[in-house]
Amino acid sequence: MQFDAFYASDIATYASQSGLPGIPVTVVPVDGGVSTPGSGNGEVCLDIEMVMSMAPGVSAIYVYETPNDTGLWVDMLSRMASDTDSQGKPLCNQLSCSWGGGGVNASAEQVFKQMGAQGQSFFNATGATDAFTGTIPFPSDSTNITQVGGTTLTTGTGAAYLSETVWNWGSQSGSYVGSSGGISTYYGIPSYQLGVSMSANQGSTTMRNVPDVALTADNVYVTYNNGSSGTFGGTSCAAPLWAGFTALMNQQAAGAGQAAVGFLNPALYAVGKGANNNTAFHDTTTGN
Repeated sequence: MQFDAFYASDIATYASQSGLPGIPVTVVPVDGGVSTPGSGNGEVCLDIEMVMSMAPGVSAIYVYETPNDTGLWVDMLSRMASDTDSQGKPLCNQLSCSWGGGGVNASAEQVFKQMGAQGQSFFNATGATDAFTGTIPFPSDSTNITQVGGTTLTTGTGAAYLSETVWNWGSQSGSYVGSSGGISTYYGIPSYQLGVSMSANQGSTTMRNVPDVALTADNVYVTYNNGSSGTFGGTSCAAPLWAGFTALMNQQAAGAGQAAVGFLNPALYAVGKGANNNTAFHDTTTGN
């Protein structure tokens, strides 16, 4: 979901440079859509390109675009939940958001619940302004979607995994830039977070903790702005990567005759609290 637009030529260039197949990208305008790409077009390109990279066999990418107005959250989310394919199933099983703003939104939370119930997985980038110290902007503490933080990944020979640490660029131009997370001031701890030890991560045993998961959020190559290219950082890299990863899960599920995975948090935390945690996840325990 996007509050800006993109240049199609940038996506085509990225696919060509990366040796990726041409994946159909369809724009779905909501409340009039966005006629001309603005200053946020790099964000839009980043989101699309990360899905292409993680799931190069995905059948199609739908880009929901609406004017940059936090009052339009429910319109956008409702459209994403209600669009169906020719068989009456949700058009997109994996949904990703790298935008935020506004306060608690009860109507949007009902749509998030609808999405989960009908097999849609929604991933939200928590943000890039370091730790939350007060009220968390919507939707970054919602208990009904998967909140995604960011890491800096280090690899070795043959791109072998070596380590991960918290993505944090420190102070830049008077502001702090790093993976956002913290404790909700509004939502109580959800059932899936009960039983998690909070002694090391300084989390809360009574309120919702953010994020749920993380992925690569540093040194990510992007083509954008009608011919520009460069490296990006942020949880905005990680959320669409999780959406692409979930497309791979759902591809495997479909091949086995199973339903789409839907809201992932209960399953993720069940694995995280179980004996297989260390074989399923890399626990990020270093960094600031």
